[in-house]
Amino acid sequence: MICQNCGHENDMDATFCDNCGARLGRDPNFGRRRTPTGKEGMSQSTKILIVAVVVLVGILGVTAGLLLQSDKNTTVTSDNNQPSVSESGEKVTYKADWHKVTSFSGTGDEYRSFNIKGQQFKVVMSATPMLNYNTNFMSIDVSDTSGIIGSGEINWGPTDALSNKEKTVKVTGPPGTYWVDVLTKDLESWTVTVYDYY
Repeated sequence: MICQNCGHENDMDATFCDNCGARLGRDPNFGRRRTPTGKEGMSQSTKILIVAVVVLVGILGVTAGLLLQSDKNTTVTSDNNQPSVSESGEKVTYKADWHKVTSFSGTGDEYRSFNIKGQQFKVVMSATPMLNYNTNFMSIDVSDTSGIIGSGEINWGPTDALSNKEKTVKVTGPPGTYWVDVLTKDLESWTVTVYDYY
């Protein structure tokens, strides 16, 4: 016989519980083992397990949030409300390019100066010869205060076609003033254009 008070199993003819001394009564379920009906609530170990799972999920959520926040390069505010700034590395966005400095044309000899800002420049010379069945040419000398630092020449023979020709002279040097000396023979026209690289 099962005691209704403590659940102790007693002899079938017992009137009082051998364990707690409670009176053993007669009811329809008297003598049968009690089975949980779910009305008594959760056991203590189940409650502890649920609390532990909730705490673990909370910790994982906070950790994931902190990891995502640390991946962003944004301004973060500390506990004392003082801003903190994060900087990215330097990035060069400017790219040097050729810039036209001057251009001049003519038919005979000429001497000109120009100023350069970059560390290199180029002089583009082009010309068209006269029809005279003779040798025609154009030459340039580029110089600085120390003397000639670059030269170029275009020429046509007596039987060459009267086509326009072009040549480029590239010079590397510090910023400053340079000169170009144009020498010609029997040209219909010529053009010199100077480009600075910065």
